[in-house]
Amino acid sequence: MASVGSDNGNGQPSGSEAVKLDDSDRAADAASGSPREPGSEALKETPAAHATQYTPERVATFKDELLAFLGELAPSPGEALWDIGVFEGLGRGLVATRDIAVDELIFLDRPILVGPRVNNYDVIFCASCCRILRRLQLCSGGCRLPMCARCDFSVGDESPHAAECRLIQSWQPKDAARYSKNILYALTSIRGFLLSDRDRSLVMQMEGHPPRKEMTTEIERLLKDGYFQKLDGDGPDVQYLRQVVNVLNTNAFETSRIVADEENNDHEIILRGLYILGALMNHCCRPNVRYVFDSELRMRVYASRPIRRGEQLLNNYSKILWGTQHRIIHLCFSKNFLCSCERCKDPTEFGTYLGALKCVRESCPEGRLLPINPLKISSLWRCDRCDLKMDNIKASKIQEIAGRMILNNAIKRESSYIIDYLNDHLVKFLLPTNQFTVELKLQAIKKIQADHPVVELREKEKYCVEILDVLERLQYGKCFVKGVLCYELFVTRATLGQVLNESGIPTEESNLEHLRTAWQILGPSGNRPKDLRQMVVKHGVGCEPLE
Repeated sequence: MASVGSDNGNGQPSGSEAVKLDDSDRAADAASGSPREPGSEALKETPAAHATQYTPERVATFKDELLAFLGELAPSPGEALWDIGVFEGLGRGLVATRDIAVDELIFLDRPILVGPRVNNYDVIFCASCCRILRRLQLCSGGCRLPMCARCDFSVGDESPHAAECRLIQSWQPKDAARYSKNILYALTSIRGFLLSDRDRSLVMQMEGHPPRKEMTTEIERLLKDGYFQKLDGDGPDVQYLRQVVNVLNTNAFETSRIVADEENNDHEIILRGLYILGALMNHCCRPNVRYVFDSELRMRVYASRPIRRGEQLLNNYSKILWGTQHRIIHLCFSKNFLCSCERCKDPTEFGTYLGALKCVRESCPEGRLLPINPLKISSLWRCDRCDLKMDNIKASKIQEIAGRMILNNAIKRESSYIIDYLNDHLVKFLLPTNQFTVELKLQAIKKIQADHPVVELREKEKYCVEILDVLERLQYGKCFVKGVLCYELFVTRATLGQVLNESGIPTEESNLEHLRTAWQILGPSGNRPKDLRQMVVKHGVGCEPLE
């Protein structure tokens, strides 16, 4: 099943439209996040600094270098739908050069750096081509990385791994006969040494926020544990590596490759990629673009809502179905800024109540606790029915408990347990559209397959409709999450039609519209559902070539 979503490394930007159906680990991190007010010390940039740094001449030179890097993906002269602007308090950003319609392709981008993420993997794969390895097989060059026979250093210069292997060898890795996951985690940054002068210049012109004091980056871990005998911690190589790490942590997107093992089972290998043009898009919790990565790892950016000439092209760096206060914490501590968009300023989040809590008074079963000032983590909370007030410490504790109960327990259980938990337990202390309730429903959607009982399929259908309604209230337009949910809703209703012998269900116009929407959004993705195109052709909803 396709992922819902930005890492958002849209500066995750781990920039990917922000929510994955299996992102419970990241959601759990936010749920237990510190309730402290994000401090100004986290906000490094100032409007004056941006004005000085991004002169018209520097922006023009940067744009020329970027277009040269894009090569055949660059728009023809005079046909670009975007330009680079400088915005007070934000720095650079992309702006529309004309009105752009929904679903219109705005630009293509390719990664200047791509490689493994800094996280554990469930499978062993070649660090170069991502081919699944049946057993751990180390590169013969002594770089301590897993490598398939085709990419091994012994192949010679024909191997795509040869140059990076020689570089790692020059640092003289200790214990060369042993696998090192920490070198694998640092590989994307290490590949920064292999860039041309022009490409290095592009990377170094991207903003890179230094890590917070409590963080240990992949490079610092290698230095601290003495992985290399000839890598000077104070030398120019390490200084450059630290800069690359900062740029990646500020701007990298989560992307992936789908690879098959020897039994032809598909595996999604999550990677991180630095997309220079994509990373220039500024953030909004109500973005006007969506993006996918095609089979060649190119980023394809489309308009999710109508965009007027002169408007910024806006991406979402956080999780679209998180409540405001969780997004604020995430954006402050991972992206170094505070958001104050219209969604963030509205305590109800356009009537979705994603961050709201149930009133704790037994005499007020319909009440909803909301922060009086959602832009402040320290804000008092107040019930919209009985006017009960609650301090932020208690509200944060309730959210933390709910998050741990759901994300560390219920979310990992089988679909039947999740359904019972939602219907019999969660309804007693969380609202039906609270972010944790929505996250659990997303997990149920993922886990309920076509061979499950009708009662579960009905629940899946209901969850899809409910979350699509949340997206509609958020005015998200044709976002990636909507594409996934429309696909799941169509498949579920088609399955119910077969099981209940109601052949007309799949061909009802409303259902076909869901399939059409799923194709428009997911069709260009290299990670789209395998049967999506077949369904589109079968039901004749138009399988025209996608831009």
